[in-house]
Amino acid sequence: MDERSAHGAPARARLEEVQRAIAVRRRRRAVAGAAATVAALAVVGASTVALSGKPAQFAPGSATPPAGEPTVSPSAGEPTVSASATAKPVAGRKIGPFAEYSGGYRVVAVGSAPVSAKSVQLTWAVNSTDVRFLSYCPGLASKHTSLDAEIAIDGEPAAISVNCLSEVNQATGSESRLGVSAGDTVTVTFTVTGAQDMKGAGRQLATIPAKGTVHFAVAEKVPFNQYPLPDRPARLEPPKPDGMASEPGTRVVRSDRADPNKPVSVTMPWHRGYDFTVVPQTPGIYGVSVNGVTVLTGEVYDYAGNGPNASCQVERNDQAVCVPGLESVRDGDEVTITVTAQHATGPWLAELRSQWQD
Repeated sequence: MDERSAHGAPARARLEEVQRAIAVRRRRRAVAGAAATVAALAVVGASTVALSGKPAQFAPGSATPPAGEPTVSPSAGEPTVSASATAKPVAGRKIGPFAEYSGGYRVVAVGSAPVSAKSVQLTWAVNSTDVRFLSYCPGLASKHTSLDAEIAIDGEPAAISVNCLSEVNQATGSESRLGVSAGDTVTVTFTVTGAQDMKGAGRQLATIPAKGTVHFAVAEKVPFNQYPLPDRPARLEPPKPDGMASEPGTRVVRSDRADPNKPVSVTMPWHRGYDFTVVPQTPGIYGVSVNGVTVLTGEVYDYAGNGPNASCQVERNDQAVCVPGLESVRDGDEVTITVTAQHATGPWLAELRSQWQD
């Protein structure tokens, strides 16, 4: 997820500021290289699940697989696949068409059905309520077709809408609105409610296509130290600033040479807004705080150099703020900006700017 996460909507932000922010995001993506397509669906966030490699193969009702492997239990209609909570982390393994681990989440249950059935149901043994729902709908009549779907927990609508596209995996997240707790075992139903032709201006289709397959999965957040990281490259490129570094007012700070997990702080004048980007060399948990108030945190699971970022633009005379904890800070005040890292095994840099908004 490389989109900026902000704590509040920009107040009357200028068009050029929006365009600049978009340009920075594009530059960041260029640094990261060609990653998988990201499909952002409303609620919390989105990510793309890799489709390469062969899925884990277990026949419904078969004998228990080796310890640490996903288990399969039959259900009415299509099979439901569940992953044991004690399974050993294995980078690159797949459950059905989904990568078992992606973006800090682990697939714990997956099911599939023909599009004509209009519904997929699976059983979820809840270990975490920080989840993502993944969908994948290959074989639709057109690559421009999108299926509209809703999710229900034990028959109760979860107020989560999903679009399922052909050849694209999507993840829609929700933390607190599911009405479940760790230890619960619930039935999750993915119901197709309509279809759209997304070509051009787009239009609602009169009928739901009968062709294609719906794959649906639940993925839970896992602690960083339990996530299987990819192999470390033989040679790592040092982190490099992107185009933001050359913009007026930007400070570039670098990690401590001896200890990349040592916090680094600088002081800057506050101008009621900020633009922060962390460029890592290695996986880790990276964050930025202003006067001790966290404004950015993000987990990095690869060596692509694509780190978390956040922006907030507020006009000088506007009373709105991005983070309530900074409401007492006034224009011109000196603030302490601290960049932190956990689990980092290589250098990083951060681009920090507090913005004038005339």
